[in-house]
Amino acid sequence: MDLPLYERIRRELEEKIRSGSLAPGARVPTESELRGLYGVSRATAQRVLNDLANAGLVVRRRRHGTFVADDRPQVNLLNFAVPEMAEKGVPGRHQVISAKVVRAADAVLALPGASADTAVVELVRLKFDVYERPRSVERHVILFSVAPDVLDEDLEHFVSMRYFRDRGVAIDTLRIYLDPVSLNDDDADLLDSPTGAASLMRRREARNSDGTAVEVVATVVRPGAAQFFVELPFSAI
Repeated sequence: MDLPLYERIRRELEEKIRSGSLAPGARVPTESELRGLYGVSRATAQRVLNDLANAGLVVRRRRHGTFVADDRPQVNLLNFAVPEMAEKGVPGRHQVISAKVVRAADAVLALPGASADTAVVELVRLKFDVYERPRSVERHVILFSVAPDVLDEDLEHFVSMRYFRDRGVAIDTLRIYLDPVSLNDDDADLLDSPTGAASLMRRREARNSDGTAVEVVATVVRPGAAQFFVELPFSAI
């Protein structure tokens, strides 16, 4: 699969951050420098740096430049509710734990409104950050009728919002829930954390225009994996 140029550049910078060749606090190439290095437009260079900033890997300081963030990224909770960010995905690799078609009644998550015998795709993955530490456990349940070929996808890099867009599946609304949870034995083992440790679970429901839920995703974050915040312009307060 050929990746867009901006994504290849972003991944190259992610690798430098992961390997330590760009250490926390190190200055990242500017938009102008990226344009010179890769022969890309200003918009592409800006997108690379904005993606890294939105993922919490770098900090952009006006008039000073862009710098590698502390190895515990800061994540803007508002990004969870932005469709454009949901389409991009979060940097880092996935390990597929399981992927199968099951009855809705047997799935790891309840798909709102689905009857017990409705066919759904169940996907469970472990997400690693760019430092190869377990970041989160992701559980997807997708309505099979809108995604019959999901299991044929590259599931290590699968991003459901991008898949829906490419297949013409119209998503009308995204609803995000944030819940405090305690890690159960299975998630604690996957996330290399103590059982019972306090964590955050993000649950996202995607619905089409008639209100049908086509996907639910629950993501349990490793304790201490990130600092979460909400930032608003002063004029909005």
